[in-house]
Amino acid sequence: MCLRVVNFTNQIPLCSVESNFKAGRRVSGPPTLLSLDLGASSSKWALYAGEEYLAEGKAVPLSGHLYTPEARQQMAEGLASIRAEVQGRPAALVAGVTGLQAEYAPMIAELLSRTFGLPPAAVYVTDDLHLAYSAHFAAGSGTLVYAGTGSMAYHRTAREDVIRAGGHGFLIDDAGGAFWQGRQGLKVALRQADEGQPEGRLAAALYGVIGSWHWPDIRAYVYAGGRAAVARLAPAVYAAALDNDPEAQTIENRAGEELARLGRVVTRQVGNDQVAAAGGAFNPLVKRAFVKQLGAQLQLVPSVSPLLGGPALARSLGFFAPSSQGVQP
Repeated sequence: MCLRVVNFTNQIPLCSVESNFKAGRRVSGPPTLLSLDLGASSSKWALYAGEEYLAEGKAVPLSGHLYTPEARQQMAEGLASIRAEVQGRPAALVAGVTGLQAEYAPMIAELLSRTFGLPPAAVYVTDDLHLAYSAHFAAGSGTLVYAGTGSMAYHRTAREDVIRAGGHGFLIDDAGGAFWQGRQGLKVALRQADEGQPEGRLAAALYGVIGSWHWPDIRAYVYAGGRAAVARLAPAVYAAALDNDPEAQTIENRAGEELARLGRVVTRQVGNDQVAAAGGAFNPLVKRAFVKQLGAQLQLVPSVSPLLGGPALARSLGFFAPSSQGVQP
């Protein structure tokens, strides 16, 4: 049997016993589905049964970057913590994993199978963009602009090819995402401090999250916590913008403009005018700037939880699938 794992650019068939869905195949047992959205800033889950959304929860950040034994141990422990929160055992599981690498997909599928006590055929692993896209569109019917820790515009054709813009990682770009927003805010605050300017609302909000205004403490927060720690500063930038800090407002406006640019790049290539915005970095100010910059020629569709991609993917793959109509976490 072959596990079909999808990365950001192409489908990668992986022959594996760890996980596969086959059209027409159904899982025996209670009709429950666990949908997982494993992200670099946080992980989320939702449980569905039949027509009914049952429960949801959050967990520690998890990603497909399993290059070290420590990262693999963190993944195992994170999945175990989710399993401890989920009541009962789901009959099937769909997981969207940020940064999914083809070589580690079988490992993640096996971990999920073992952790949740599911047969390999009841587990499907894909990347987080595929999960979020499937929550909003059928293949070929729109473009998703996603702003989580990073940022990307993503379209999936009817032939399951991926057309994308952005998503190159925080060391290169990821403009508009939560890491970018947090970094831009911290850059402004530290430059103001270097110049001897009074502490503004933006700096105060950021230092409140970090717990200190002293550089050694800021340095430890950033370099010990990595990209997830910087991304967690984004809500402070938003709060300062709501408090009329001009620098924070500039950051939020530019974030929306950068995300709109990604959307326009992809919609021009695919010739489809439907666009959806998803991800935790899309706060109301960023989304307002995004919509304004997107232009009237493109149609914005309502945003829903990426976790709804679990039921949608299960349906499209011919697996048992609870309906998500009118219900979302």
